[in-house]
Amino acid sequence: MSKESVVEVFAEAVKAIANGRRLELMELMAQGEHAVEALARQTGMATTTTSAHLQTLHRAGLVVRRRERTTIYYRLSGDDVAELYTAAKRVALNRYPRLREALDAYMGEPRAQGPVIDPAAVTSQMVVIDVRPAEEYDAGHFPGSVSFPLAELEDRIDELPEDREIVVYCRGELCRLAREAAVLLRAHGLDAKAMDEGVVEWRASKEIDLGVG
Repeated sequence: MSKESVVEVFAEAVKAIANGRRLELMELMAQGEHAVEALARQTGMATTTTSAHLQTLHRAGLVVRRRERTTIYYRLSGDDVAELYTAAKRVALNRYPRLREALDAYMGEPRAQGPVIDPAAVTSQMVVIDVRPAEEYDAGHFPGSVSFPLAELEDRIDELPEDREIVVYCRGELCRLAREAAVLLRAHGLDAKAMDEGVVEWRASKEIDLGVG
């Protein structure tokens, strides 16, 4: 086999992630295992389209799947796949100005503006809440955090203390759920900040214990 053949096979694996919708699916699967239908619902794609993207990732060895009766579930094949995602994101943010501009515009909308905090600055005196869906929280979460899915947050604000700083996190650096939640909490008079990263980065770096066996 020639060197050209080797790098072409290498390129096949890289091409599997060279698609925005598949990157979005990877971010979701970094949170834990999802059914195809759930991934379709969360991304707004048709189930058949979602399944086709997942099969591409599966052929490249980046995800694994299992069947339970008529439902097929997918998850990342390992934390090294989260590392691939975050490494590509880091390089693109550092080297490709269009991505930084797009992300700043996305995060800069009024419903997502506000202060952020580094995970290393979080203290035991702060209340940390996870605004991802409950099943993603159950699959792994920031130590000591409590589950407040964004869809339930406004109805449960009375459960949060008024005299403590609240820190919110979600799926990752490209996810806006935490910032939207922090804006909502501040509108109700609470001292809330969003973390500037999330579960996909923590799976890759292993700097945060997500409680995943």
